[in-house]
Amino acid sequence: MAESKNKKNVKVKCIPVSGGLAMGEIQIVRDPHLQVVRRSIPAAKVKKEINRLETALASTIKELQSARDRALKAVGQQSINIFEAQVLIASDKQFHDGVIQHIKSKRVNAEYAFQENLAETLSSLNQSRDPYLRQMVNDITSVSQRVLSILLGVGEGHQNGFKRPTILVGRIFSPGQIISYAKKKVVGFITSEGGPTSHMGLIARSLGIPAVMGNFDHSAKISTGMSMVIDGNNGEVILDPDKATWDNYRRISARKHAQPFAVLKRAKAINPVTRDGHHYGLAANLEIPGPLDDHLTRLGIGVGLYRTEFLYFNDQIFPDEEEQFQNYSHIAEKFHPRPVTLRTFDLGGDKYVDGTEGFGEDNPALGWRGIRVALDSSGQFKMQIRAMLRASAKGNIRILLPMVSDASEVVTAINIIASIKRELSRANVSYDDEIQIGVMIEVPSAAMQADYIAEMVDFFSIGTNDLIQYTMAADRGNYRVAKYYDCYHPAVLKLIQMAVIAAHDNKIPVTVCGEMAGDINLTPFFVGLRVDELSMNPTMIPRIAEWISQIDYIDAKRFVSRVMRLTTSLKVRRAFKDAYEYIRQQKKGSWLQQ
Repeated sequence: MAESKNKKNVKVKCIPVSGGLAMGEIQIVRDPHLQVVRRSIPAAKVKKEINRLETALASTIKELQSARDRALKAVGQQSINIFEAQVLIASDKQFHDGVIQHIKSKRVNAEYAFQENLAETLSSLNQSRDPYLRQMVNDITSVSQRVLSILLGVGEGHQNGFKRPTILVGRIFSPGQIISYAKKKVVGFITSEGGPTSHMGLIARSLGIPAVMGNFDHSAKISTGMSMVIDGNNGEVILDPDKATWDNYRRISARKHAQPFAVLKRAKAINPVTRDGHHYGLAANLEIPGPLDDHLTRLGIGVGLYRTEFLYFNDQIFPDEEEQFQNYSHIAEKFHPRPVTLRTFDLGGDKYVDGTEGFGEDNPALGWRGIRVALDSSGQFKMQIRAMLRASAKGNIRILLPMVSDASEVVTAINIIASIKRELSRANVSYDDEIQIGVMIEVPSAAMQADYIAEMVDFFSIGTNDLIQYTMAADRGNYRVAKYYDCYHPAVLKLIQMAVIAAHDNKIPVTVCGEMAGDINLTPFFVGLRVDELSMNPTMIPRIAEWISQIDYIDAKRFVSRVMRLTTSLKVRRAFKDAYEYIRQQKKGSWLQQ
């Protein structure tokens, strides 16, 4: 994490979690000081301690149900699954019976028994490096903090909100806290845990609240009452800005592009056509259906990537075929006739259940995930494919296979899909017999085999987030190696180019997904490559469409030829920066100079 040494305008580079610009006063939110001590109790008071526990649990469940209802109004139907999962945690009878037995057998106070049983439950989970499993730990911890706070008489604070725009800084915030604080003049969040794929990140993006993740030493760098600016798009914060800087960001905030969430709502039309008449497709990446869906459909925007694993992620159990069918049918109908690309579950091995023996992995990102899990646990994969095919009857669903690293995986998956089609036909179940099957190009080996893989499928989707991670051997969620996670590295651009050429040589379309698709600096590169579609965070779509309209395809094509001859990230960055400035100032042709 890089920063300047000035007392004013200290810039800190973080990991973007939710886009947008926020300006406010810092409030540091530390975990409540839950100093739990062991107290021996006489037998006559055991029942009283059990009653205290049950009262705290009932109050927690009531609070979570209230948060669920608020989420339904603020974010949408799918978001409430997060809170349903937390209600299930708070209602876990087996865990509660264990706490009660601890109180009875050890004759100790309820909070001590609760904390001891909690520590035992979390001990193994805390060792996992898997982000999904860590999210489950966060959910359990969030619920437990509520219970312990009630038992100890510690409130959450700030119940009546803040007097001025506030940026909260803490370890992590629960989805319920995000929604609650959004109504109390909280305009941004900074955390040390919970990256872009966390529940916190998903809800923050759905609400359009800027958020970043960084390894802050709160006591040394920031303090409550200090002013701060968050640039959620670039993952940067400015601590204690001086008046000139503050006024400058206030002017930037007033511009139409500063808060992309609002821009999408105000947009009247999306027309991604270059100055010389070349059209490009724009689509949305979705984790959960939400309030932006109506604006996307109004603007004729389809879904370039729907991450179906969120259905599993909420409850940590696999939804059955009917639940999946209902979910996929809903989103297909909502966006019809625009295409909806459903990616099959992309989950790590630690979380796979229902007949599969779970195990821990030292490096889940390089382990049992994506299509590897699907093919090894074909029962769940077949169930999901059946649900997708049943929902495809309207004709606008596409199936996308994640984490392909070898062409043989594609062959096996396609054969399974074909067999399920035959089963549905024999059962007279309607489905789209021409449904398109695509693969994610996000592993370097897949990019290098793209010409062969392209012969088997109907489309490519280049998953830039993982492609960068695997090419550069740098976890994008790890701030220590964030500087190595470099989308401008020539090797990354070369692999993208290889995949695009292979797709076009085989006459299939190619979509670019991930953060690169929504990066305005990279738009000329993708225009010059003649990528068919860019799929991104919905809030970036209007800005990317406007930027495309300022570019000439012929110039962009020449620009790509120039960039692909560059040998270092530094040179590539300079080229992209020059291109941005020249296009912005409409100095036609000068951005192509050597």
